[in-house]
Amino acid sequence: MPTLKKGDKVRIRLDTASPYRGRTGVVDEEPIEDSFGFWYMVKFESKGYIRNYRFLEKDLVSVND
Repeated sequence: MPTLKKGDKVRIRLDTASPYRGRTGVVDEEPIEDSFGFWYMVKFESKGYIRNYRFLEKDLVSVND
């Protein structure tokens, strides 16, 4: 069962080097499940640009207020 939903604010907690590690974004779509787990599309907004990237649930921490 997924623990996050569309609209949740999340922080990226990757163990590997990534420009997204530690950044905060918003879950942009409902998760997709495969053999690795639940994948979430996360939206990042910065300097007028919007980018979406997919992350596994284990790489996300909820930061909702």
